[in-house]
Amino acid sequence: MSATKGNSAPSFALAEGYYYENGCTVASKVHLTERNYGTRRTFFFICDPTAVQAILPDGWVLRITAEPEFHLMVHFNDWLHTSHADDTPHLVQAPPYVGFLVPVQNSFLKRSGIMQVYGFAAGSHYTGGPYKAYRGCTYSHASRFDTNGLDVSWTHDQYTIGSLNSEGVFEISIAHQRTVVARAITGRPNLAVFSPYDNSIERYYSEDLVLERPLAPLLGLSNVKEFSLTWTLPDLKDVMASAQLVAMNYNPAYMREVFERD
Repeated sequence: MSATKGNSAPSFALAEGYYYENGCTVASKVHLTERNYGTRRTFFFICDPTAVQAILPDGWVLRITAEPEFHLMVHFNDWLHTSHADDTPHLVQAPPYVGFLVPVQNSFLKRSGIMQVYGFAAGSHYTGGPYKAYRGCTYSHASRFDTNGLDVSWTHDQYTIGSLNSEGVFEISIAHQRTVVARAITGRPNLAVFSPYDNSIERYYSEDLVLERPLAPLLGLSNVKEFSLTWTLPDLKDVMASAQLVAMNYNPAYMREVFERD
């Protein structure tokens, strides 16, 4: 198994009506379908590429990314408010959830982007979700802040996720120092997200967010002193057994606009 390489250009001719940005094929003619407001922590992992490829649907292959290079991105969203394009709230709001996303490419479909291959959503009322990937779960996030009031301060976070459908647990614990934050604004949609269950599901994101990078080695940022990952669930076991943390982002606040093709 070999992953496709590079973000400067896709390995196939772009489909008519698409542009290529950030490693993603994005439709030029889109309409706003919803807005999301939330907070999240994102972990980037290098995994066994063969194990990752094994969970992808036919026709899709693992795509090598720019910095940070990763095979799996895991989002923890403690809070998310969703509204329609006219800002009226969704009748059913998303609970705290965990998204598992893989950088992918499909030469036959001429598509490149991120695929939400798996997910957990607290409770049992939000199974499926927009990418048909969420399972019901128990969701716990404990956080504490230690400081001497002068030059030493650490944030400790522990996430504990239990599936409603199987035995086992997913747990991440991390201790890190807070870093300088920056604001990042996307001028136009630059992220394409796909479903592993339905190739017709294709959504595009643009975001306005506050970005903190406790762990970004190529930027010289390494403010993590403790990290542990436990995975005893039957799904994704080969992927998670090989997962090695390479980067982490924290968004204390973000606003996302979600678009779909016209």
